[in-house]
Order: sequence, then C-alpha cells, then structure tokens
Amino acid sequence: MSDHSPSPAPPTPPIPTPTPSPPPPPAVVPPETVNIAPLLHTLTTSPTSVTPSQILTTITAILSGTVNPVQTASFLTALHLTHLDTHPDVIAAGALALRSVGIPIPFPTPPSNPALARGSYRGGLVDIVGTGGDGHNTFNVSTTSSILAAAFLNVAKHGNKASTSASGSADILVAMGADLAGVTPQKVVSHFTEPDAEGGRYVFLYAPTFHPSLGAVAPIRKLLGHRTLFNLLGPLVNPIDYSLEGGLEARIIGVAKYSMGRVFAEALRELGCTKGMVVSGREGLDEVSCQGGSYVWQLVEEGARVEVREYEIHPTVTFGLPVHELTEVAGGKSPEENAVILTKLLNNELPEGDAILDFVLINTATLFVSAGLVDEVEGDKEDWEWEREGVRGGRKWVAALELAREAVRSGRGGRAWGEYVAMSQR
Repeated sequence: MSDHSPSPAPPTPPIPTPTPSPPPPPAVVPPETVNIAPLLHTLTTSPTSVTPSQILTTITAILSGTVNPVQTASFLTALHLTHLDTHPDVIAAGALALRSVGIPIPFPTPPSNPALARGSYRGGLVDIVGTGGDGHNTFNVSTTSSILAAAFLNVAKHGNKASTSASGSADILVAMGADLAGVTPQKVVSHFTEPDAEGGRYVFLYAPTFHPSLGAVAPIRKLLGHRTLFNLLGPLVNPIDYSLEGGLEARIIGVAKYSMGRVFAEALRELGCTKGMVVSGREGLDEVSCQGGSYVWQLVEEGARVEVREYEIHPTVTFGLPVHELTEVAGGKSPEENAVILTKLLNNELPEGDAILDFVLINTATLFVSAGLVDEVEGDKEDWEWEREGVRGGRKWVAALELAREAVRSGRGGRAWGEYVAMSQR
C-alpha cells in the first residue's frame, strides 16, 4: 500500500530585519520676514521724516534676505523717486549697512609701513575709485593709477567688473593675469605681513568675494531698470574700512555729476573719513580730467573738525601738462586691448606726452596729494601751493607729478603689480 502522506512544508524563511530609515534632515527654518510696509508708507507720505537709522536697519535686513523682494523693490524705488538716495546721511547709512555684513580681513595689526612715511602720509592703505556711469568710456585710469601709486603707497583697491562700460577695473586685471577670486582675506593679510618690498604693496579686493550679500539684491536691481542707492555704495565699502579701526588712510572717489561731489564728501565725513578727496571732471567725468578743469572736494582735519574745501585743478595750470581731448584717452574696446596699454605704461614704453600717460599721471599725482606725500613744504611757502580764481597749483602739485613720473621710470608700480598677481595665483 503506497504512502500518500503529504511532504513536509519547506521551512519559513526568516523575516528580514528592516533597515532603519535615516533620520529626516532638520527642518530648514526660513528667516523671519521683516515687514517694512510702515516705512514704505512713510516714504510715500512724509519722506523727510525717515531717519538714517531706519535706512540702516532696513538695508541690513534686505541684505540678510529677510525682506520680501516686492517690498525691497518698492523701498529702492521710493528712495530713488524722493531723491533721498542722494542725501549724504542716507548714503552713509547704506554704506554702514553693507559694511556690517561684509567679509572682513583679519589683520592682526594694521598693515602700515613706516618706511613709506613721507609728508603727512603714515604708510597706511589708500584707494582710488570712481562711481562709474559717466558714459565717456575712457581708459581705465583709476585702476592704472592705483597700480602706479603702489610705487610709494600701500594700495588696497576695491572694485568689480564693468556694469556700464566695456572694461571695468576687474576685467582689465583679469586680462593681465590676476586671479581675483583667488584673493582671500587670509592671503591679503599674508601679503601685507611679508617682508617689505621696495616701495608699497598692491592688492585688488574683488567685490563679490567681500560683499556676497549683494547677490540677494542683484536680480531686483536688474529688473528695476533704474539706478538705486546700491549703485553709489561701492566706493564707500572698501573692506579695509570695516576691517581696520580708522579704515583707509586716504582715498579719492570720482563722481560723474558735480551735484554729487559735496554729497560724497559729506557722506565720507559722516563715515569718519579725515583724509581724502572727491573729484569730478568738468565734462561729467568720474576722474581728474585731462581735457580741462576738475572740481575737487578735499577733506582736511582742522583741529577736532574735518572741513571740506572745494577748489579746481587743471592739467596745465596745476601740473604744467598739455590738455588732451577725451577722445584721445578712449583706450581699447576690450579689456585685453586695455591690458596691453596698461602693461606698456608700467614698462615705461609709452612716449613722453602720450595722452593716456598724461591722463594717468595727473590722476596718480592727485592721489599722492590726497595721501599727503607732498605735504612737507619745500622752499617758499607761497610758491609751494597757491589758489588763483579757485584753481590750485604750485610746486607742491608739480612735485606730486614728478613722483608719478618716477613711479613709471622706476618700475616700482609694475613690481608691486607682479607680486600681487603671484599672490593671487598661489
């Protein structure tokens, strides 16, 4: 009889232990939104009652990304339409806000070089910069002057790529081999604490590296289609000004509009600047003009006060050089073409009387005067510096021009530039 017993069932496989799920990522808590509707209402009904403190607080919030983009656009437009963004105290408040969120340079001690001290210049850091937007598309004179000035000064130039011209300060320096994005705060510290070079040191502080918060408002500014307060702040937010007590020792700021000259001078005074100049060429140029006269607003310490002295300078009357039409100093159509011109100038390969050379010389000489390099009176005081019908001149200004010529002949500015490029690429 056959066995019809059922076969034993196969063993039940063990139930696998479930792999525990990874913990959920922590919830991203969006920053608390700041509602600036009350301030917007005040701006449209009683703009003169808005205080610099309110401007400072609001711009700080905007830069931290806590203000609704629509309200940000409304705020910037209201400042523009009420012309509050051309008031010195408002501009100063905006600069303080941007400085407060900038990336600082951790200097252990102020990078002053006593070996450079001359006149009233103490060996500190200086800058020369223009607001841009003058529409003349001249050669990059402030950038070139900043490099040339490093023959006798420590220079920390703050700048960015072009926004209104074919070749901005950053564009031409990249074309000359600098790795601007590679210049970190720590590299800047090391550069100024290395053994002293013959002459001064040079650095270019690239705005996107030190002011990343501006990225929060860049799309809004682009969509607005008109200039805003932020267009005016660049020359006032050099990282040196919030990394060192006292900031830059001296500076020149070029403005395209005469009406903004005293405004910027007053804003600088509000920000604690005690030595510097604001300049504007008569043609609406944000540099010292090689074609004719230029207006100057100079900040000078008078005891416990800082006074703003207004006067004019002229290529021939002040410096003894011929005038040149602005069309002669248009430079190249690209950063690469301008880089070739700048390199020739640093190598002393431009001929005497060249329009671009003279343009650079008078701007460099003016920076030397602003820094105080030629403050020590030599010989007859009356001949040293005079003012006639509002125009200044004298041996002081000619001495500054001779220093600028020496900066070209000696090659010191070029050496300072080469050291900066090497540092940027390390």
